[in-house]
Amino acid sequence: MKMSSRIPVLVALALACLLAGCSAESKRLRQLERASEFRKSGDVERARIEYQNVLQKFPDDVTANEALATIWHERGATMRAMSYLTKLVGVAPGNYEARIKRARLLSSLGVRHEARREVLAILERTAVAPEALAVLVETMRGPDEFKATEEMLRNFPDKNTPWYHIANAALENLRGDRAKAKAALDRAVVLDPKSAPAHAALGLLQAAMNNPTAAAASLKTSAELAPLRSPLRLAYPAYLAQTGSVPAAITAITEITKQAPDAQHAWRALAQVALAEKRHDDALGFLGKALALDGSDYEAQVLRARVWQAQGDLPKAIAEYRRIGEVFQGLGMEKPHLGMALLQANDTAGATTALEQALAYFPDNLEIVMLVAQLHLKSGQHDRVVAAMAGVLSRRPDLIQPYLLLIESSKALGKLDALIAAFQQNLAANPKSALLHYMLGLAYWHQSKLPEVRRSLEQAVELAPDFIPANVDLGNLDLQEKRPADALRRAQALTNAAPKQAAGPLLAARVHATEKRWAAAEEAATEAARLDRTQAVAYGVIAESFAARKDAPGIAAMVDAFLARMPADDLGALRVAAQSFVLIGEPERGRDLYEKHLALTPNSTIVLNNLANLYAEQLRQTDRALELARKARAAAPGEPAIADTLGWIHYRRKEYSEALPLIEEAAKGMAGNPEVQYHLGLVNRALGKTEPALAALRLAAAAPGDFAGKADAKQVLAEMEKSR
Repeated sequence: MKMSSRIPVLVALALACLLAGCSAESKRLRQLERASEFRKSGDVERARIEYQNVLQKFPDDVTANEALATIWHERGATMRAMSYLTKLVGVAPGNYEARIKRARLLSSLGVRHEARREVLAILERTAVAPEALAVLVETMRGPDEFKATEEMLRNFPDKNTPWYHIANAALENLRGDRAKAKAALDRAVVLDPKSAPAHAALGLLQAAMNNPTAAAASLKTSAELAPLRSPLRLAYPAYLAQTGSVPAAITAITEITKQAPDAQHAWRALAQVALAEKRHDDALGFLGKALALDGSDYEAQVLRARVWQAQGDLPKAIAEYRRIGEVFQGLGMEKPHLGMALLQANDTAGATTALEQALAYFPDNLEIVMLVAQLHLKSGQHDRVVAAMAGVLSRRPDLIQPYLLLIESSKALGKLDALIAAFQQNLAANPKSALLHYMLGLAYWHQSKLPEVRRSLEQAVELAPDFIPANVDLGNLDLQEKRPADALRRAQALTNAAPKQAAGPLLAARVHATEKRWAAAEEAATEAARLDRTQAVAYGVIAESFAARKDAPGIAAMVDAFLARMPADDLGALRVAAQSFVLIGEPERGRDLYEKHLALTPNSTIVLNNLANLYAEQLRQTDRALELARKARAAAPGEPAIADTLGWIHYRRKEYSEALPLIEEAAKGMAGNPEVQYHLGLVNRALGKTEPALAALRLAAAAPGDFAGKADAKQVLAEMEKSR
């Protein structure tokens, strides 16, 4: 009886388990159905919650994982999309679309090797995922991978898909044959006129081929064809912003945020535009919206640190980059920016390490490659520079800067003759290469073989009359050989041939300055600066012209007239005018201009330092001077000139103990600078340290040339030696 009494209980338990299972399965299906309806109606957030609820009990559910991966991917939430795509690849390895999305995200984050492994695995298993070919081309590095990728394209069975031709175009572009690349993309568009990726690739190629009208048209077509949340919708406004149509770009991106307020990538795009325009508060506001949607938004966090860096808060930016690197280990997007921030903070060793790490993730980023090479050049690692530049030129033989670094490092290694021989050998095979003739001329210049220099540069100009660098250096050679009339004629020819380029006016300004025709030098240099604000030499000539005429009647009016010709926000003009007013004895006007500059760039270390000196030395407002110098020190803690300024202000305030370590740091960083030695001598004297004071003052007094305080240094030294 006991046995039989248990049977109904067991049956009931089994039935209960069966019913529970059926109930759970039914609930899962109902949740998936509701989620699907929410997505169809556009209520993506409620759909996301339903799918998330499914995964709480069924973590391997393919439908829910795929839907969540798509939702987060469409929002531009890279890290969240990546987690679901990774899960989906594990439970549904045959979902090639998901695997390609994952590979693209990995590639964008700098995890190139894993991205390449992913698409290779896809291509080994199927021929129905041609988009994988495009990712394969994007991720290849070095000749072996290039050869393997080329072979895979050649053997791919279906060559009548847009993606095949997009991949082939990318390969041809890397070979340097843009005509074939364009033909491939034209074919892709013919095969599928509604392919947004094909139109986007064509637009980017047209931009690289300097065809802005066609580029804008193709990118606009791509944006119109792409889904609302597709990253391709942002390529067109990004191009508009790059080409100066910022209001149109903002309008296009804002429209996306109106239709899809949860599109994180659109908020990031608005922040990038604002950052480029130095609207830092706006940029932070847009990033706040992205991070409110997803606090783990990796790209938004990196971009926010970039804004802090642009604002000049280097300690905060550096700390944030390092935190991001700890949280998102294995990714590299923050590392280039960390390197740049450390470089701004004068931490050269730390910057070099960070930038070298960045290169491991982004080996084709020429900006990083060149920057690391320049750092290696400064540290005397010339073999590394030569190897790196040879690698760059093997891929981009059209670039000038790698040649310049190659020449300089070859000279330091005593291998300039070998490099010249290599140039000559290449010229034998390519006798019509204006660039090679130009580089040969520059190499000869390093050997002071001026006739050979002139011959090579003239050959370069004969082959390419509009080759501006060769024309400019011929003008420089004219000046070196004391032929100013020839240089001036060359400057005029440059101006006539390229009236929108600064090269002609800048060369003319240098000729006039050499001849001490200061009014003409100023006029030409001002025109060069108006054409190109990055021309530091132009602003230098203007400053030199005012300094040479500082005692001339009406010099203040001349400075005012110069300022009136320049845009109100021209930072170089503000600095030159401020410096000039201080020099001619109008420090208050100099202060006002420096303060205006500071309002535009609150963390400019040059202006902070100059203004701190001005307040301390001429305006005798040491409180304001100390505030500015401390801010400059925080922004550039390793800059010796700023350490000297801050230390000297402490000395002026009779805070000698605070002054000494700063001045000592400056003296180490600016060895041989007599003014710093003068400061060091006076600080040591105030602290009763006679021998160090005498040593520093003797160096200052014996220095050739003049500096502010030299007479006082001699007088104090004489008094100290007399009293010994």
